[in-house]
Amino acid sequence: MQRTLWIFILVASAVCAGQNPFTAPNHEPEFQEVQTSSLYVPMRDGVRIAIDVLLPRGLRAGQKLPAIFKISRFGRAAVDRSLSDEDSFWVHHGFARVLIDERGTGASFGTSRYGAETVRDLYDIVEWVVAQPWCNGRVGAIGVSVEGTASELLAATNHPAVRAVAPWFSDYNYYTDLVRPGGMFNEWILKNFEDFTLQMDSGGSAKHVDGDPAGVLMRQAIAEHRDNLDIYSATKDALFIDDPIATTGKTLLDISIPGTAASLRKSKVPMLIFASWYDAGTVQGTIQRFRKFSNAQRIFVGAWSHGANSNADPFLAPSAVEPDREQQRREALQFFNRHLKYVSREVDSDRHFSYYTIGKDQWQSTDVWPPNGLRKVTYQLNSNGKLDRKNSGGSLNVRLQTTSTGERNRWHTQLGGGPVDYSAALEKMSTLTSFVTAPLQAPMEITGQPVLRLRFTCSQQDPSIIAYLVAIDRKGNAFYLTEGHLRLLQRKRDVSEQTLHTYARRDAQPVPKDQETDADLTLLPTSVFLQKGTRLRLLLASGDEATFASSGGYEATISPSSQLELPVK
Repeated sequence: MQRTLWIFILVASAVCAGQNPFTAPNHEPEFQEVQTSSLYVPMRDGVRIAIDVLLPRGLRAGQKLPAIFKISRFGRAAVDRSLSDEDSFWVHHGFARVLIDERGTGASFGTSRYGAETVRDLYDIVEWVVAQPWCNGRVGAIGVSVEGTASELLAATNHPAVRAVAPWFSDYNYYTDLVRPGGMFNEWILKNFEDFTLQMDSGGSAKHVDGDPAGVLMRQAIAEHRDNLDIYSATKDALFIDDPIATTGKTLLDISIPGTAASLRKSKVPMLIFASWYDAGTVQGTIQRFRKFSNAQRIFVGAWSHGANSNADPFLAPSAVEPDREQQRREALQFFNRHLKYVSREVDSDRHFSYYTIGKDQWQSTDVWPPNGLRKVTYQLNSNGKLDRKNSGGSLNVRLQTTSTGERNRWHTQLGGGPVDYSAALEKMSTLTSFVTAPLQAPMEITGQPVLRLRFTCSQQDPSIIAYLVAIDRKGNAFYLTEGHLRLLQRKRDVSEQTLHTYARRDAQPVPKDQETDADLTLLPTSVFLQKGTRLRLLLASGDEATFASSGGYEATISPSSQLELPVK
């Protein structure tokens, strides 16, 4: 009966355009109090990993629970030993909560590992958990950002006890989605990430285990963290997607989710995924995962900051996040109840992609991506500065200059989940080279990945381009929609790639001086509804000093055959 109920709830939550997809009901807590313990668990190579186990107080004799992992790079729990609302929520609702300091972090011994190299440790921890008398033999994981990536890697263990994972706001392909979108180095995020990581690895996130009250073992573990990888230097030197990171012998692609793709597909582990149109390039990875992995996937793509701390729809006045944190937890609870408690013998085949359309304040859903019903609309970059359906002929001489999108852009939100708001930056970006459409004669919905196909000439040896797509309403107000990047050295086209480029060293092509060059830029995916009378503006820059390393401004001549392609309904 319980299994039938959960299948009914899931089917009932399937949405069509305009309906709220967040339908998980409220469940009263099963328990009121939490008891905690912590210890070191040895891995197969002898390295000790620090773990907290949170259980409901008052378990009946013989009562068993599923386990929900938190796999942390920056501290499994508060140093002051207080409990977070998130951890308490899972225990109150009948789950064991297992908090883990990854190898080389927090109070764990060893040096840090990334990607597939973490899978062995996760397997060993699952083995330990399912052997505990309180465990029902089923394990899942949920996490945001790097903890979301770690949650997904849990599925790559292919351990039979791992039944469901929830990677939220996590990076799929580190190279294309975060570190070097379009081949351009994300200077700001990598430098700040390294500074924060160094602070945490030096003891800022370390909580001692129960058997080490004086912290003697913890200090020994922290001393081993000194050999952790310098992420900033290692990634800055890895110019291409197939370049090894420092002395690891691994590439950014190797340590990303695609590096464990075969294991993840084999696992068939269902996933619950939250992502945002405005969170770095994470939605690009969300779409890639949906298209490449046959695993059951329940996806929500909204207009939020990183972690859904705030709304990011530029067309709406500031307001509370929808769904709020409590409803987000209800969605996760429904998911894990289904897969870890009320378990069906049938393989879960649910694949549903719910996405928010900016400017319409409405959710839509699809079981395929791109959604059905799209068509391509092409605008020409004309010499009069207009985006037009017709080519007016003539080239345009421009100077592409470095701009700044400020401190509230889609990349900065990745560290801390701060708000995404381009309104102030767009005022300062008005001097950039731009092309603008006439007012739309009818409403338009853009859903998917726009493509800018440039043909131009420049004298710069190693130029980069950033394209910003902006909407202008009838009153002249500007609204940021999306952006795309390309280091021209990596412009070789490969239509089999999501971003149309391999970024491989073998495909590097120096830019010929003063000769026409073709370059395709994919803009990050979006879904936006534009009212009649809205104009679209395309802004071109050579860099963004707030975020990316830049080679400076340069002169260029844009050919009239350059085009902007939009996927529209």
